[in-house]
Amino acid sequence: MLNRTLPGLAALAVVVSLTACEKGPEIVPAKFTARPSADELAEAYPAFARMARIPGKVKMRCEYSISGTLQRCRQVAVAPEGLNFEAGVPRLLSKYTVLPQTYDGRPAPAPITFVISFTPPPAPGPYAGEPVRDADVAVVRRSLSYMGEAENRSAQYRASRSVDLDRMTAVGGMVDRAYAADGAARRAVMPLAVVQTLLPADRRELAKPTGYVMFPTLHQMEAQSPEFFAANERMAARMRTEYCAAYSCSTELPEAVTGE
Repeated sequence: MLNRTLPGLAALAVVVSLTACEKGPEIVPAKFTARPSADELAEAYPAFARMARIPGKVKMRCEYSISGTLQRCRQVAVAPEGLNFEAGVPRLLSKYTVLPQTYDGRPAPAPITFVISFTPPPAPGPYAGEPVRDADVAVVRRSLSYMGEAENRSAQYRASRSVDLDRMTAVGGMVDRAYAADGAARRAVMPLAVVQTLLPADRRELAKPTGYVMFPTLHQMEAQSPEFFAANERMAARMRTEYCAAYSCSTELPEAVTGE
């Protein structure tokens, strides 16, 4: 009986062995365990592209250490070109960490290809904070009374220097025309947006003769004030329509790149 059983066990062992060979090693791909935050992406968003609400993508290929730090990165592709989406990428790369690829349970780092996407900010929901007092808005309006033509020039400067050299003049003109059409309406709602965004303690400082308040950033106001977001959206639509009629706004990246 034993002699008749052994050949069967041997055959089974051969089948198991062949199955294992066919299956091959177990490879678990690398994955990101940390990425840039929404605020960090917003800070790296090129000025004009953000003003005009033009989305963009940058395709990167990097190596990484066993500890998961990206290294030896190179740009594979960017879309649309000419808006310098790649300019802010270096400051973002340090925000990524990688869980390395494993080969049969052992770390086996290999190059990783990924896309950094720049997406226009979403509209905020209805304002639900503390009621806004007219007196607070009036204080902020007086503080912002110097704004006007200076803001227009500042926006033109930042926008024109965030695009390729061959379109700097054109972009400056687009920003100037958008401010001429909608800049006054945007400035009119800005004091309200500041108050809506301030913390309660800062609002109380507004009422003091010697109170000091650090005003929120434009990004923060856009995230909190529906009125300010809407005003910026009207200006963005003008700039985007004009820009995309003159230059490509496609975010389509090539499927494959030679040397990748």
